[in-house]
Amino acid sequence: MTIKINGAITNDDDAPIYRDWFGETVVSPADVVGALPEDGSDVTLEITSNGGEVDPATEICNALRSYKGNVTAKIVSNAYSAATIVAMGANKVQMAPGAKMMIHRASSDASGNSHEMDAASGMLQATDNAIAGIYSAKTGKPAKDFLSLMDKESWLDADDAIKLGLADEKLDFDAPIVNAAMPMIPHQAIQRIKDLKDENEKLRSQLPKQDSLLNKKLAIFYDKKEVQ
Repeated sequence: MTIKINGAITNDDDAPIYRDWFGETVVSPADVVGALPEDGSDVTLEITSNGGEVDPATEICNALRSYKGNVTAKIVSNAYSAATIVAMGANKVQMAPGAKMMIHRASSDASGNSHEMDAASGMLQATDNAIAGIYSAKTGKPAKDFLSLMDKESWLDADDAIKLGLADEKLDFDAPIVNAAMPMIPHQAIQRIKDLKDENEKLRSQLPKQDSLLNKKLAIFYDKKEVQ
């Protein structure tokens, strides 16, 4: 069984917006959990992703860790940012020659007053520690080592990732090289699309009533006798 981790990693609620409105390829926890075989048979993840949201990636990682079958992650091109978290859920991580990982500190689009920014900073620090803890659990190395690597945004080829313990072995085929991580669409834009979608559905729900009223008016008009 092969499950593709392609495109941005996002939450279950936003995934339809990315697909239906922006035409983008994304993956959410429901996509992965829903694809896991019920019989516990072996699963292969094919990862080509610039990353995305940390919480959905962590949810996928933990679902893979809980899966009773064997999971092999194959990074055929790139696993950047949150995509590396997904890969850590596998029993074995393989990388194609030319493929890369990228790990860095978490970021957000937080805004507000000083108290709100302090809270956002605390959340980001906790998130960084959690991510480093995931890498530590995979490799057996101290989490602080990965925090240092995340500080400077580290790009890792297969040899580097294997040396750190983030990957286990190389694949025996060449893969395309990707050298740019694409940004996620801002949450404000996603929310605006959701609002527009809700407004559209409300308007559509009113159409039958309007059509019925129009038909009644037309019926009265056509049944009316001409004035002499």
